[in-house]
Amino acid sequence: MVERRKEEEEKFLVLLKRSTGAAFRLLLLALFLFTGQWIYVRLLEDPLFRVKEIEIEGCKKISREAVRSLVLMEGMPNLFSLRLREMARRLEGHPWVNHATIRKVFPDKVRIEIEERKPMAILQMEELSYIDEEGVIFSPARDGDGFNFPFLTGLTRQALEKDAEASRELLTGALEFLRLAQRMKSSPLEEISEIHMSRSFGIDCYAKESGLEVKMGRGSFPEKLRRLSIVWSDLRKRGLFAECIDCIDLDRIVVTKSHAG
Repeated sequence: MVERRKEEEEKFLVLLKRSTGAAFRLLLLALFLFTGQWIYVRLLEDPLFRVKEIEIEGCKKISREAVRSLVLMEGMPNLFSLRLREMARRLEGHPWVNHATIRKVFPDKVRIEIEERKPMAILQMEELSYIDEEGVIFSPARDGDGFNFPFLTGLTRQALEKDAEASRELLTGALEFLRLAQRMKSSPLEEISEIHMSRSFGIDCYAKESGLEVKMGRGSFPEKLRRLSIVWSDLRKRGLFAECIDCIDLDRIVVTKSHAG
């Protein structure tokens, strides 16, 4: 009987110890939360942390005023009250913004870094639109922008929506070819005015200065461009001019001489 009473007393003491420890931890947590809330409120009210300067980098196409309006930072908000992810998400909703990074610079500055989309060509459908190297059609091309990019022709909005896979394949091929052609130094296609896309024949392109037409068809673009460069160098050595060069068949490149030449 005595032993049983001792066991019960020991169990009670253990339970009491555990309860006291748990209560103490809860008290510490409550104190910590209260102190943290008190500090946070004081920081929000402290004029030292009000935003006095907004530093914007990377803007070429987008105006700084547009960036400020998109982040919705009016007046002099407190640095601790800013929700950077929401601000970045609003910026990235702009068609010309590829990526936005926003940082707090204590005590009173916000730094915004913009990575703008870089047009690679102008896609001509029912309207003119910029397209980047990833194939993203992101903004209408306006007269005031200056059309200093190659034109991609041959697609319609209806075809893009009706047969998206085939249309995307054509676009991807045209952009791949354009990237490769821009790297070539001894090619008649250093500057391209137009790339025409066709489901039946692949792509044809036109040189900006000479108007030379080059038929490229589909695929094997690196080798086709290499052989085109060899043919072009040979023509120049001979003093000959070409109206059209057909590179669709790698084993049989056909040159149509220019009447003027």
